[in-house]
Amino acid sequence: MAPAGLLTYRRLLGVVAVLALAAVIGLVWLWPRGPVLPDDGAPPLEALVEGEIHEVTLIQGEPDEMIGISGELAQLEVDLLDGPDAGERISLEINTDGFPEFRVGDRVMLDRTFDVDGELRYFITDFQRLPTLFWLLALFVVTVLVISRWHGFRSLLGLGISLAIVVRFVVPAIIAGTSPPVVALVGAMAVMIVTLYLAHGVNEMTTSAIFGTAAALVLTVLLGMFFIDRARITGFASDDAVFARFAVEGLDLQGLVLAGLIIAALGVLDDVTISQASTVFALHDTNRQLTWTELFARAMKVGRDHIASVVNTLFLAYTGASIALLLLFYSGGVSGLEIVNSEVLAEEIVKTVVGSLGLIAAVPFTTALAASVAVGRPPDAPPLGVGHHHGPVVPVGRLPAPDADAGRGEGDRGSQRPDRDAPDDR
Repeated sequence: MAPAGLLTYRRLLGVVAVLALAAVIGLVWLWPRGPVLPDDGAPPLEALVEGEIHEVTLIQGEPDEMIGISGELAQLEVDLLDGPDAGERISLEINTDGFPEFRVGDRVMLDRTFDVDGELRYFITDFQRLPTLFWLLALFVVTVLVISRWHGFRSLLGLGISLAIVVRFVVPAIIAGTSPPVVALVGAMAVMIVTLYLAHGVNEMTTSAIFGTAAALVLTVLLGMFFIDRARITGFASDDAVFARFAVEGLDLQGLVLAGLIIAALGVLDDVTISQASTVFALHDTNRQLTWTELFARAMKVGRDHIASVVNTLFLAYTGASIALLLLFYSGGVSGLEIVNSEVLAEEIVKTVVGSLGLIAAVPFTTALAASVAVGRPPDAPPLGVGHHHGPVVPVGRLPAPDADAGRGEGDRGSQRPDRDAPDDR
């Protein structure tokens, strides 16, 4: 008869296989076919033109305090680098409000349009940021590869797959009219299974983490559906969502809030669950004689630290995203209760708290599940779960070699007992 841990692992593999099959069916069934947006007959937008600033002259005008402008103007000489007029130099005069400081050598993006008289005009729409973003991403990739090496390469590959699923499936499917929560859940399941197995391998640790992530994600969805409805969150508080609804007819903004919650929650849950599963197996590999209760108690010490830090991280992340809005409210003399009651802040509170509840539930569930698999592993099973911890791993004593006590007194043997000096789990 197979050990209990092996049977549990096989059952988990079966469940994960069902989830993977459901995700594949969902991707195939919901994948948008044909043009995502209907053809409204409007001509396609002309591509922006890149230019390089050759000369900058600032002119101080009259400020207007009523509308909050400085009145400063910038006379620019810009060399066009591409487009129909590439190689030409044009002169522009623009208000500097809303733009960073113009400098010679800056690359800018220009819109090429014709006015009502048919005269060609250029307008600066933005700065060229792609080279800076490229170097930042290159620094990130190199840092990951240097420090994490092959493991980091697989993580980067998983990141690429995640981005591909979001850009090629989630967004187009929502635009095509599919329910945003359904699309987000299918996409999240696909991302979870592919990226976790790719980064950490197909083993007991990763399978336990996937099962724990899926269970916590389902709980998060149910809580999100309930509290988004009870709090009367409409989704109209976000200007971006409102603009998106103008672009996509019939877009379900309330469902879009839940879809965002699902994807954001997955980003935290997979880290928490893989950390807990890794902690369980690392502790078990250190001392294969730990019972399920001892293993669970020790791993939960790390889990509680992880919960405390990640919950605070979620709060700070949402606060940072809404800091401009908070400044606007407070500067207008709005009371604290009114600020909390506003939909734009209530939406962030629901996201933060619901995501935190799913995270908190994931820790003990994943820990218990991983411990059940770990304690039933064969004694000669290869070690798992090294190097992925966000909290202190409780030290445990190693077992002595079979003949390590030979010829020693009883008192000497006492110092060789495993876990003699380990901290009290109580």
